[in-house]
Amino acid sequence: MENKKWILICIFGGILMIIGSVVGSITFFETLFSLIEADVGEDVAKIVSLVIQILGYVAIVGGISVIIGALIVAMDHYRIGKLIIFIGAGMGLISFLIFIIGGIAEGTILDEMAGIVDETLHGGYGFFGVLLTIVARLKMKKD
Repeated sequence: MENKKWILICIFGGILMIIGSVVGSITFFETLFSLIEADVGEDVAKIVSLVIQILGYVAIVGGISVIIGALIVAMDHYRIGKLIIFIGAGMGLISFLIFIIGGIAEGTILDEMAGIVDETLHGGYGFFGVLLTIVARLKMKKD
């Protein structure tokens, strides 16, 4: 019964993410891969590239990924469902944190905070949706 509440909250967060047009960015992982690509073998590079591409497809649909992940959790497939929720909401959060860290490094974080929130999470709906989704994902427990 407790999980049903968190699943519904997660779905609501996903809907808010869709309204706010929140999508994740895997630019950080792509940059990291480009740095290590020359040091790993060709076979490993192909596999890692494929994994990053798949993560990108899941992250780009943001709120839809969260809703699908919540429905998968509702069907008692906790690990895969929570992973999809993490990718859908987590990539949006990672993008947000990278922008905040960049703003701190440039010294413009206080002047541009409203712009950063609006640019990365497309306003209050997206921000609130990401927060709801992350809290709900953390509270979900396997029965």
